[in-house]
Amino acid sequence: MFRGFIRKKVGSYTLGEQLKKFRSDGRITLHEVSRETRIPVKYLEMIEEGKYESLPPDVYVRGFLRSYAEFLGVESKKLISLYARERDIKMNLNGGGKPAAPPKAKYVPRFVVTPKIITAAVIALVVLGGFFYLYKEIGRFAAVPRLVLTQPGSNEASVEGNLITLVGFTDEDAKLTINDQPVVVSDSGEFKEDIFLRRGLNTITINSVNRFGKTATQIINVKSDYQNPEMAVSGKNESGSGGEVSGEQNSKRESGVKVAVRIDSLPTWLSVESDGNLVYSGTMLPGAIQEFKAGSELCLTSGKANQAFIRVNGKAEKILADTPGIVRDIVFTPND
Repeated sequence: MFRGFIRKKVGSYTLGEQLKKFRSDGRITLHEVSRETRIPVKYLEMIEEGKYESLPPDVYVRGFLRSYAEFLGVESKKLISLYARERDIKMNLNGGGKPAAPPKAKYVPRFVVTPKIITAAVIALVVLGGFFYLYKEIGRFAAVPRLVLTQPGSNEASVEGNLITLVGFTDEDAKLTINDQPVVVSDSGEFKEDIFLRRGLNTITINSVNRFGKTATQIINVKSDYQNPEMAVSGKNESGSGGEVSGEQNSKRESGVKVAVRIDSLPTWLSVESDGNLVYSGTMLPGAIQEFKAGSELCLTSGKANQAFIRVNGKAEKILADTPGIVRDIVFTPND
């Protein structure tokens, strides 16, 4: 044989020919291989065409071949071994065995990112973030919380019924009260509360207190033209005698359970469930009266039990409970 040449058996396949045959057998395109292996199409074409001198450094090509072999389901060692042999042949053929010309020096930018530069940048970002946080906290300490009422749109309002809905937003970490009753604020600072009114002029005071003790206040006046239902009823029949209602009168009574609630002298939070469904959760102002109905069961929870007076199924008015605090899940049925 001639120096620098290696005899190849007739009918043997080069690396590129083998890869093309595998792809052809599987009806796979280079773009499909590139998508699955993340190897650029141009490098796949260079490998199959045997243009090894245009490929990246050897360590990357070996990685390409491992990924390619894994995708095709063949043994990667044979492909890498074949690549190394063909690469050596091409190097020997380059200039009749003369060493290849040294690669051109790559351009090295003047500014190089080093670990020291990265560490300094991270420290600078942390310091700047700390200063920004302190600046923000000092500003919040000096300022009152935001308190914006979007509904109603003004501090003077008039309604025909006995219910008004307050909607607005404040600082997400602020404590909100409406007429000294706590109100839940969402993570974004939004709040919504239904307020039962008494007939005439109602004054509603909204306070928002942030964690630094700063307070923002809004006061709105709401006029209600609602006609309060009568609460007090006699425990006697028309003849003046006490005792149970007659059978005829009892048959005329509506089915289900009805509870009328009247608030005495202090604003009171109330929650009402009708047959297992929440129908009201909000604050009732002093003097406000509201009737609730249910088919089989009415459940009341009050923030100030001794401020809530109730009338159950048309009977005489009574206090919900003697305690000044919270009472929960007081149940009323048609038999009460």
